[in-house]
Amino acid sequence: MKTAELAGAALNAWVAKALGEPVGTDYANDWPAFDRLLEREAIHVAPMPGKGYTWCAIVTGKPGSRFPDGRAPWQEGATPRVAVGRAIVAARYGAEVPD
Repeated sequence: MKTAELAGAALNAWVAKALGEPVGTDYANDWPAFDRLLEREAIHVAPMPGKGYTWCAIVTGKPGSRFPDGRAPWQEGATPRVAVGRAIVAARYGAEVPD
């Protein structure tokens, strides 16, 4: 499955795996400490005017973060949390993950 298409339970499971956390959090709707995660992992998220204000996110990474390479592509989502979740999975596992 393409990382850019992850949603619902599949997105939640892959985000949990990428963060090394137990499955069970609904990252798309109720992400604990979301703001702190953005800062700690150097994740940028913003609505993009050129894309109809679709939310876009990228993990740039920084020394000491879980995603230090900063090589993942921008990911889109209907909400900031979905875009960030997809960006985290892409940073850890790439453009596709097993179904």
